[in-house]
Amino acid sequence: GPGFGGSCFPKDLRALLHLAGNNGTELKIVKAVIEVNEAQRYHMINKIKTAMGTLKGKTVAVLGLSFKPNTDDVREAPAFYIIEGILKEGAYVRAYDPAAMKNFKTVLPNISYFKNPYSAVRGADALIIVTEWNEFRNLDLERIKGLLKKPYFFSDLRNIYEPAKMRALSFKYFCVGRPCENRINE
Repeated sequence: GPGFGGSCFPKDLRALLHLAGNNGTELKIVKAVIEVNEAQRYHMINKIKTAMGTLKGKTVAVLGLSFKPNTDDVREAPAFYIIEGILKEGAYVRAYDPAAMKNFKTVLPNISYFKNPYSAVRGADALIIVTEWNEFRNLDLERIKGLLKKPYFFSDLRNIYEPAKMRALSFKYFCVGRPCENRINE
């Protein structure tokens, strides 16, 4: 997936690594966890670029901005890093989150925010689900497909939909960490 975030775990890992270093101890596993988590965020961007070619001038809808469902907390949220990377590639971002948009606007005010997932998806070239809110588990997928310019359903980074169902709906569906017709090398 897109990595972990939040206010506690990433900070605690960095603090543990720092404390150990100050006491002459090397925590290779903790260091590796931090490095892999950071790399995973950018790996998701590369997966998207690989599938779509260039992102320059494309519009991407991102659903889920908080670091986990049922919170408005966006500290260390994977969505921030993924959106930042998409923007650097020259794409436009249309975003929606049930609770975190107000907080997300304070860290990334230069993207478009919408009142519901369908408005965010309308006219986008691709859709990415970053946070697995229950609301996103029950999207009207036929409606979503009709709103997208192209049927790219990217990475559903939390694997909340079944690949067979997405193929049956003719989405170009990209999975993370499980077999999927359109899977890009992990």
